[in-house]
Amino acid sequence: MWYNSSDMGPQKKYRIVVDTRMNLKAVRERCSGFLRYATERSLPWDIQFSDYWESEIRNEINTRVLKWKPDGIFLNSHYYALSDGLLQGIPNIVAFGEPVVDSDKQMPERTAFVGIDNNQIVAEAFRLLARRGLIHFAYVHPMARSDSSELGYSKIRANEFKRLAEESDFDCTECEIEAHKTGDWAVSVVALAKMLSSLPHPCGIMAYNDKCAREVIDACNHARLRIPEQIQIVGVDNQEEICENVMPRLTTIEPDFFGVGRLAAQRMEELLATGHAQSPITCGVLRTVERETTRDLSGSARLVTAAEKLIHTHACQGLPPSPRGLTVASLAAALHVSRSLLELRFGNVRGEGVAAAIRQRKLDEVCRMLKETDLPIGEIAERCGFPVQTHLNALFRRTFGTTLRDYRASFQNPPPSYTSTHVGS
Repeated sequence: MWYNSSDMGPQKKYRIVVDTRMNLKAVRERCSGFLRYATERSLPWDIQFSDYWESEIRNEINTRVLKWKPDGIFLNSHYYALSDGLLQGIPNIVAFGEPVVDSDKQMPERTAFVGIDNNQIVAEAFRLLARRGLIHFAYVHPMARSDSSELGYSKIRANEFKRLAEESDFDCTECEIEAHKTGDWAVSVVALAKMLSSLPHPCGIMAYNDKCAREVIDACNHARLRIPEQIQIVGVDNQEEICENVMPRLTTIEPDFFGVGRLAAQRMEELLATGHAQSPITCGVLRTVERETTRDLSGSARLVTAAEKLIHTHACQGLPPSPRGLTVASLAAALHVSRSLLELRFGNVRGEGVAAAIRQRKLDEVCRMLKETDLPIGEIAERCGFPVQTHLNALFRRTFGTTLRDYRASFQNPPPSYTSTHVGS
């Protein structure tokens, strides 16, 4: 397929190859941006599209491209081109992606790089999830493979997402999808479902891209995790065939791929004119498309998060009107909601009752004080919101299968450590 710029004039005509994979939205838009720039500026370029992604015909395409003797090439991915030696005969190269740092995979000197601002993409995703009142986060991406350069982007996003969470004093877990390792989608979904179930809920998840986010949705469905009550998900790319045809529909960050294509054409124009490659340049986010996977649910996540904070701080000391341990009623009053609404929202998000969460927090504090202090058990019970010690005795045995005294003794009298001794003659 050929594209011929009109109004060429007396200028030299340049031959440009555009590496494409038209079944991907991001590539289509980058190619569109590239062509639009050339058209608007009436550049003297003959452009040939080369679908370089079909591995079985790469050698044939290499021969065809090099026989044409192009002046430049725009690569939508430069990994395979490096591997197959295509670039040795092309003088000017513009590549989408990050410069390859491996010494045996260096791009030729006259290569200009264009890309997307991964930090801005991550910041948009994180801000969206944080606005929902979430304090638990996770980043999900495919397991790294040696034959993929795209996952370098994923690691950049993972590190930035975790950094933003840590700066805000939130926890963040990095999860890898193992499909590439196992080769079995069913096994991968089960493994991911197990990881997602182990996360604290509600949890905000950023996925590497929309395809990855769809796998997160599949895993949530398998684990019977409710979206968006327990898990909220943001993808990247806005591939509508995925985002609009999955249940629930996927919220996503759409990078400015069209703008990247325009930058690529601009860099090619500069290369042809000067022979010098400029420093890498990036485009940011075009828009955030919100759908059901991050629906606010009238503040459910914010309400549950606020309740969790009060439970953590006041489970033992209590809140008015109950100074001896927190109750569901006093918690609801402090949050200015009805008891029934609090229990409904808390159950939908956490999958357990408010009273159970309060009880578990009080028991956690009992365990801590048994391990770390020498206070009498009766005083520990009083401090942890159990005015009747016999109630605590029965609850502790039922929960942990041991008595309070035996639990304390197991930490005060650890088993002896044995060392080998040498008996001399």
